[in-house]
Amino acid sequence: MKISTNLFVLFVSISFWLLPSQALAGNKEDIKGNNKEDIKDIAVVVNIENKNVEHLTSKQISEIFLSRRRTFPSGDPVVVLEQEWNGAIREAFFRLLNGMTLKRLNAYWGRLQFCGEVQPPAIMPNDMAMLDAIRNNSQAIGYISTVYLDESVRAILILKE
Repeated sequence: MKISTNLFVLFVSISFWLLPSQALAGNKEDIKGNNKEDIKDIAVVVNIENKNVEHLTSKQISEIFLSRRRTFPSGDPVVVLEQEWNGAIREAFFRLLNGMTLKRLNAYWGRLQFCGEVQPPAIMPNDMAMLDAIRNNSQAIGYISTVYLDESVRAILILKE
């Protein structure tokens, strides 16, 4: 057990060493330059054609984004899409959704990856890429700033700052 723990610590250390320096600096801008102050409310969105998902609770969404649940309540598979690894919107999303900090979230994913249980969701570089990906996949779920919310996707939950 001691060896396993040491390997995990080594893995997490190497992972953080490989991250861009801006991500570790803790500055007010994320890697893409989006100011934290620009992020007001966050919409959890699905494809407009996904008629099986009208509303999900915060708990259900948290379980989906943490890979504890891999299907929508209807039983249909879900394709989870994430924002930039250390982006301001990702930080705000998980803080508002379930109170997780990025540090805790990244450690969670590091542990799951190390154990070989699951891989983290696909990463979208920004809100526009997220919208395009959701429009093109009827089983996708993601989150965007409400500034970018339009009629091409359906918001199933709004997280207010």
